[in-house]
Amino acid sequence: MVKEWNAYFLEIAKTCASRSNCLRANVGAVIVGQDKKIKATGYNGTPSKVVSCYELGKCYRIENNIPSGTRYETCRSIHAEQNAIIQAGQDRCSGAVMYIWGHDFICILCKRFIVQSGIAEVYIQKDEKSPVIHILVEDIKKELSEQAMKVN
Repeated sequence: MVKEWNAYFLEIAKTCASRSNCLRANVGAVIVGQDKKIKATGYNGTPSKVVSCYELGKCYRIENNIPSGTRYETCRSIHAEQNAIIQAGQDRCSGAVMYIWGHDFICILCKRFIVQSGIAEVYIQKDEKSPVIHILVEDIKKELSEQAMKVN
């Protein structure tokens, strides 16, 4: 039996997550063009040539009970979504689909990256037992606009 496209790309995102050097979460991302060709992959981890929490054997965020989704400035890593977008570049992201493995939400920073990159839709799955969540980037744009209106 041939694996369905979304399941196939989520499986690749899961494999990407296995490269993460973060002690707290292993997340992988894949950007796929409308032609069903992979444009880029990413995983959460430190920038090149920066010592990781894995190498240190400790994580500041774990040690200080910093909740997920907050105080990003205390983290040494770049998110998987951001790494994939950086690798692909905006010209390869336009109209593409992103697949994310290892989370059931997208942080506010990554939402901004995704919108700016031109990605059209996202499929996200936390683990094998979790449902696949489909998100249209138009809905993320609306959410970001509504948040901006509340602030002003």
